[in-house]
Amino acid sequence: MSTIVATQTSCEVCGHTAWQHIDTLTSGIWDKQAKELKRQVLRFPIGQCQHCSHVQVTIPYTDAIFGALYFSNALEPDMWCDTPEGEKSPYEEMSAFFASYIKMGAHIVDFGAGGGATLKHIDSQFKEFSIKLSSVDFHDHIQSNTVEHITANLNQLDTILPHFAKYPINIAISTHVLEHIVEPVRYLTQMSECLVEDGIIFIEVPDCSPDAFTDNLGVTNIVHCQHIHYYTKDSLKLIAEKAGLKIINQQQLTTGDIPRLLLLLKKVTTVQISHHSVIKHSAKLAVEQRFSQYNGYLGALFNRIQQKLTQQEKVGLWGIGGDFYLLIQSYPSILTAIENQKIMLYDYELAGHTFAGQEILSSTGLELVVNIVYIVPIYAPTRERMTKLSQNWHPQIIDPYLDFE
Repeated sequence: MSTIVATQTSCEVCGHTAWQHIDTLTSGIWDKQAKELKRQVLRFPIGQCQHCSHVQVTIPYTDAIFGALYFSNALEPDMWCDTPEGEKSPYEEMSAFFASYIKMGAHIVDFGAGGGATLKHIDSQFKEFSIKLSSVDFHDHIQSNTVEHITANLNQLDTILPHFAKYPINIAISTHVLEHIVEPVRYLTQMSECLVEDGIIFIEVPDCSPDAFTDNLGVTNIVHCQHIHYYTKDSLKLIAEKAGLKIINQQQLTTGDIPRLLLLLKKVTTVQISHHSVIKHSAKLAVEQRFSQYNGYLGALFNRIQQKLTQQEKVGLWGIGGDFYLLIQSYPSILTAIENQKIMLYDYELAGHTFAGQEILSSTGLELVVNIVYIVPIYAPTRERMTKLSQNWHPQIIDPYLDFE
């Protein structure tokens, strides 16, 4: 096991360096160079600024950390569970939020477009407006004839400002991106510099406001190693003001268990910010709830495993990722059971490697399993996909968290 360490950083809202520690997120990746897996561990302390109360990771995101977190150019999986029949998808809700601002010939640009789900929805629903669509991201995952792609590092938008000086933007959108950005004030400021005079910015972030839905944050990715900042309505109001913007509309929604905060921002001519601005309602409570709930899920899985082992039954674990690693860190007896061949390990991508001396089997063989196999990942969309994939397999493949929920 190796660990990347870093020194403390300053608050990206007020610049101060005094923090109240909330908790530490442990993440990492598997080193797969050898047959036996080793974990490269990354630890992210999360704190509340003692000056303005903003909540963020309190170490700097170095090139080494970015390299470990964004090591692949593969498209990230969708963060949403499947939309129930008859309900609007998150992308429909997003576009509906700013639809009244879409005008004929508008230039709409998605900063951090990813697979382009939002742009594709806009393209299909507003064809009569002859909209020009553009995406800004490090990789072009959209590969569309109707979407112009501009390659850029989202933390360095200054490199593409000349492009948008020639082709200014009517509506800039950036959904579930601001939490990944190192300097959110600078990011919003540079986005605003790309707008036409009356242009708007649409932002969506995970909502950590005290009045947001936070009953089941343990199954969400609201606290994630790639999330540098944790926002509330109050903190985003202050950040927008510092970027020379004002909120002209906001909405709180919940999709599945994910609380969402949608904002429309507009440039202001006069910036007035109190030098003693303090965020009244911070993200501290939501972050604390997530850790508490997540640990509850780990405990529920351990109890299910321990019950079977006590009955002298073999157990299988499917999904040898971050949750698995935290499980064995929290409950070392699980590692002992693996070493003693009492627990079998299954994972499609890691098949053929070994962990604690035991070979990891391919999940394609789960159709023939005879022992109880527990789905390990806690993240709801991953669990949903694994459950659907295995629904026609052996009934012994179980989601161990359903009773806990």
